[in-house]
Amino acid sequence: MCETKSMNSQQLRSRSGKIMAIVAIAFAAIGVFALTTEPMTVLLTKFWIYLWFGYLAWLLFWNPSVRVGESEVVVDNIFRTTTLNWSSIRRIDTKYSLALETPNGIVRAWAAPAPSRYAGFLANRTEAEHLPESSFIGHGMVRPGDLTSSDSGVAAYVIRRHWEKLRDTSHLNENPRVVTRWVVARLIAFVVLGVAALLGFIS
Repeated sequence: MCETKSMNSQQLRSRSGKIMAIVAIAFAAIGVFALTTEPMTVLLTKFWIYLWFGYLAWLLFWNPSVRVGESEVVVDNIFRTTTLNWSSIRRIDTKYSLALETPNGIVRAWAAPAPSRYAGFLANRTEAEHLPESSFIGHGMVRPGDLTSSDSGVAAYVIRRHWEKLRDTSHLNENPRVVTRWVVARLIAFVVLGVAALLGFIS
């Protein structure tokens, strides 16, 4: 998982997701370049197919993130963003992806998928030695998704480390707050580009 730090927060993105986005966007750019040899009418209609494909790659693989700040965690998924204060987090899980259990339900992070079981078998046992206490599910065992070699593990480690510090110093007493909002601009762009790409494909 790629990490970007500012003075008061950390932004985490999937490393493999960024690679897939770059490859897909590069493919779209090559497709647009190939269209420059076609008549202008073909360029103007088929261009939208590649633009939509590149936008979809950015939307699915590059943009999703988990932002961890001093007062809140922001889970930015494909079309929705959820902001949670630390008191709203009841449990942190990584069975399928990073999942934050709150009084309002479970918030899953698209940017932090868990690895396969096969990847967990290949993991080095020393990876679990310095994990936060809440990572362990019993008998000293951890899920593959908690190992810091995975996207879910990095995000869970960063969140658990701060959450446990607040818990142990009794700083989780404020009212829980979970705010989810739709990112309308992304939805509109997805629909508009998708319609344009469909029209370009059938024309």
